[in-house]
Amino acid sequence: MYKNLFIVFNFFITLSFFSINAQSEIIGELITNKADKVQKGNIGLVDTYNERIIEIDNKGKVIWKKKIPGKFKNAEWNAGADIEWLPETDTFLIVAPKKGFFEINRKGKVLNSCKNKHISHDLDKLDDGSFIFVNGWDLKGEKNSIITKVTNDCKISMSKSEDFFDMDEADLNPRYAMDKANLHSNSIRILEDESIMVSVRNYDQVVVIKNNKIIKRFKNAIGAHDPSEVYNENGNNFFYYLDRNRPSNINKRNFDNVEDGPKIMWTIPEPHGKKSPWIPLRTLEKLENGNWLVTGSQRIGQVTNDGELVWELNLPEFRHQNDRNNDKTYIYKVAFIN
Repeated sequence: MYKNLFIVFNFFITLSFFSINAQSEIIGELITNKADKVQKGNIGLVDTYNERIIEIDNKGKVIWKKKIPGKFKNAEWNAGADIEWLPETDTFLIVAPKKGFFEINRKGKVLNSCKNKHISHDLDKLDDGSFIFVNGWDLKGEKNSIITKVTNDCKISMSKSEDFFDMDEADLNPRYAMDKANLHSNSIRILEDESIMVSVRNYDQVVVIKNNKIIKRFKNAIGAHDPSEVYNENGNNFFYYLDRNRPSNINKRNFDNVEDGPKIMWTIPEPHGKKSPWIPLRTLEKLENGNWLVTGSQRIGQVTNDGELVWELNLPEFRHQNDRNNDKTYIYKVAFIN
């Protein structure tokens, strides 16, 4: 009898230990924290190696996690796994690259999902319940869909391939001449007037589409990523995007005049080499207090509108994108949760 009680006691002690251990998983180390300038909130991201979606607090502690649904596990997770947090429903929208997308709640229930091989990098849910996404892996010569809009039951209602973009070969960045993708569009956004903003990385452009026509081309946007909403500042309209120049930076651009050149708002801190944990920049999200959320391969940060890095979290167990250690995740994009 005493032996059985001892076994049961040890079982519960062991169970408690593992529960506490799971609840106190720390994956980040805080480097910079100017608390009076930081927007309070958490971060959602996809941990591709461990096949899970996680939420961490601003000190890097895992406070919520769910496994990726089984039918999406064989997606190419390191080919542009976008994550969006939908505050109205407290759900997560996830791109499973080259496989499809799904919306998942806190209990791990999949609320919406669609299979589509022409998807990567960025996905948005619209007010009418439809979805719009890009395909950064449009293979040369195949005229794959680059922009796709689907209804909430996965029927395609709009699709655009390379011919629609009518790119001038003279604008192709020589750095991407041998890239297997053609345009490599990596971001899509519906603006307030229902026009569509798309980044075209290989041609260093951000384009705006309205009434089935391209109405604006912002050139000289080197390796453009994640262009923002349009903001009215003192009577003028501006947008921001990540620029892959060397060193990488956040650029500000006059939305009303495509001829106005970019202005650098923030540049990644030292070191500037290829192994900087800030390379490559991908997430650019405007926060409630005006800060910008940014990410690199191993870093997450907040930058003020005047270019001060006020919060910086390093993820030491994540790898740099240029490393070939497939036993570790690198950051693609993250979502802010408040």
